[in-house]
Amino acid sequence: MAQEDNVKRLEEAKKIAKENPTKAESTYRDVINAGPGQTEASSRVYEGALVGLGEIYREQKRGDDLAQLISQVRSVLSQLAKAKTAKLGMCCAIQRVCIHV
Repeated sequence: MAQEDNVKRLEEAKKIAKENPTKAESTYRDVINAGPGQTEASSRVYEGALVGLGEIYREQKRGDDLAQLISQVRSVLSQLAKAKTAKLGMCCAIQRVCIHV
């Protein structure tokens, strides 16, 4: 249920980002604070919130806030990248096996 809520909140934040960036920022932060979750779908929602918040900071020329955000989530992003790399490696290994069969 929390995943569905975060998807809706992310969509809402995207819609209001131009007209009400303060509210969108708060919504993005709430999604980010919930963490990336355990599924690929929840990771995509988390990444979407990071991108959306980063865009708000960029448009408002808030470089310090953007740098702080990157520092805050660096370890999480590293873990997401490792998981995606591992998944890609497994897919390549399966493909090589299938080619040789």
